[in-house]
Amino acid sequence: MANQFLVKETMAAMRDLSAAEITALQSGTYEGVQLLGYYEKGIPQHRLIII
Repeated sequence: MANQFLVKETMAAMRDLSAAEITALQSGTYEGVQLLGYYEKGIPQHRLIII
């Protein structure tokens, strides 16, 4: 699963990352987090990728 993004629909979901997800990000399993919206999915219109 290397070099893929962990997808979260909202900032709230990103703030609630599990310990396993954080470990996977730190170990390089995921390249970063792809955020699909801020308060709800689809806002903003463009996807954010946080590395």
